[in-house]
Amino acid sequence: MAEKLQLTGPTATELPTPRGSDSVDTSSTRPPADVSNHQLAVALTWVARGVPVVPCSRTDKGALVPGFGKDVPTADIVKTFSDRETVTSWWSGRFKRAHVGLLGGRGPGGLVVIDLDMLKPDAPAPTGRWAGCQGGTDVLEMLARQAGADWPETYTTLTPSGGMHLYFRQPEGAPIGCATGDGPTAPHLGPLVDVRGLGGYVIAAGSYSAAQGRAYERITPAALGPQPLPGWLLELLRPVAPPAAPPRPPAPVRTLAPGSSRADRYADRALTGETEAVAHAPAGERNGRLFAAARRLGELHPTAPAVLDETTVHDQLLGAALAAGLRGGEREALRTIRSGWERGTRDGAGRGAGAA
Repeated sequence: MAEKLQLTGPTATELPTPRGSDSVDTSSTRPPADVSNHQLAVALTWVARGVPVVPCSRTDKGALVPGFGKDVPTADIVKTFSDRETVTSWWSGRFKRAHVGLLGGRGPGGLVVIDLDMLKPDAPAPTGRWAGCQGGTDVLEMLARQAGADWPETYTTLTPSGGMHLYFRQPEGAPIGCATGDGPTAPHLGPLVDVRGLGGYVIAAGSYSAAQGRAYERITPAALGPQPLPGWLLELLRPVAPPAAPPRPPAPVRTLAPGSSRADRYADRALTGETEAVAHAPAGERNGRLFAAARRLGELHPTAPAVLDETTVHDQLLGAALAAGLRGGEREALRTIRSGWERGTRDGAGRGAGAA
């Protein structure tokens, strides 16, 4: 027996969500006349809209074809999961009755979907901040009201279990990923709310499964497509950037006193040369060049300790490494400098700057 849609119930707020409006159309309990052709048509419709698709189980909705994850969609993955011939072969053969999954993407052409679940009969109700929420719609309403915003108008579907999917376009810049339920960091929004963006997928509107007895049904006007994320929601979905570290003061400029020894003059030139070499090292060679510089200056240290004291060498090389863009930042640079310096001072015992 088909599960009855839960279109009404206690709510925590009074925002006019689609679920509570008079315009909600309940999905039909009648299956398509030809499920296989119906699913293929749904898949090709979404491919034509530029959204990659993947066959999914009719029972647990798990993806039936591997090949995508947190780093999708690469160009190769988009090509595979958006190829009409490949998609047609999937839903004409082994996966002809499978659900149609829509892959989250990156950039404004990709999707990020807010999945609002209903509270299951045997599940405990949310407490604390979320007390009174009977479903994900209540949670999203509460977040919208706290932001002083309206319920977001965008492409929306009802799921066979009575949940709701809100489709949005991925923002510019870093894409929104995935999150399930409540959590301490973005993009978690709250209990009974899942986020499906880059690396995730949702079942497409129109997809039908006899196991669930209903199709995923669009409830918004046909002309209304996925909209950009409203600012208040994007702010909740984006991780808060850590405060920028205060800039390091520039390393002090050292000048040699008149009448300096030959060893000191040689060490000074070596420090300048090694620092410049690190600052201009190409990508892929920066860490090795930094180690070599610290090692050489460590070897020269014993006969020019006033010029190549440890603090001066570390500060000069660190500034050069950060200017070059060494991967790993300050922590990695200091580790490499210490390692090279220790090797050099050990190997340089008995060797002097003036001997070079």
